[in-house]
Amino acid sequence: MELTEAKQHIAEQWNQWSVSYDKQYAHGLKSCVESEAWKKVLALTLGNKPRRVLDVGTGTGFLALLLAELGHHCTGLDISCKMLEQAKMKGARFGDRLVFDFGDAEALPLPDSCMDVVVNRHLLWTLPDPQKALAEWLRVLKPGGRIIVINGVWGSIGVWAKAKRLIGNIMIMLAERRNPWKDGYSNEVTKQLPLYGDVPPEEILKLMQETGIGDLHMVPMRLVEQTENAAMPVRYRIAYSHRRYIIAGKKT
Repeated sequence: MELTEAKQHIAEQWNQWSVSYDKQYAHGLKSCVESEAWKKVLALTLGNKPRRVLDVGTGTGFLALLLAELGHHCTGLDISCKMLEQAKMKGARFGDRLVFDFGDAEALPLPDSCMDVVVNRHLLWTLPDPQKALAEWLRVLKPGGRIIVINGVWGSIGVWAKAKRLIGNIMIMLAERRNPWKDGYSNEVTKQLPLYGDVPPEEILKLMQETGIGDLHMVPMRLVEQTENAAMPVRYRIAYSHRRYIIAGKKT
């Protein structure tokens, strides 16, 4: 599969971040308590019956690994080969119940109606055509299958939130002697990403409705937020006063 120039740039960025991604707060798991909080939320959303799950934009396998621990059969796809290397190393213990492979979220290398569930975490913001991706996820779902989108507002909506983000980033810069504003895509790429930055849940709900996804509802993530915040130093709690949300729907 040949990637566009923008996607090649995106893949290369994630290749560079692959080794350090799990070490970042609110990215990788920092404790057993945090892991259990995530599994409780996922079990609430998916139920207890083993399902065939596709994790789109799997990265280092965060969701796929948790779902495999819950007994599901998972396939994780990503366009970053280095992120996939990390995921494969962590997922080897699950054997053929957990598979990681290269795949574009907007052009899935899968047949129609082959999955019970499609999940993703922090993905829509980094896609050039999120509505095309949602349509692809619907395509590979069986009738009645579920789509689960995990996203968040990361502290950049509203004057007070932006002020806290600035203060927190200054504290990070002083404590860690690095520039927290430096990491990220080029301006040329961000202009091609319609959901880049903080996205309120209402915007994602509207997009999912327009794509034809039914039975949409929100799933609370307060338990996850609490455990993540507890693991963060004060400077990160100030900079990233994040509010996560899950939007779940069905292929009707």
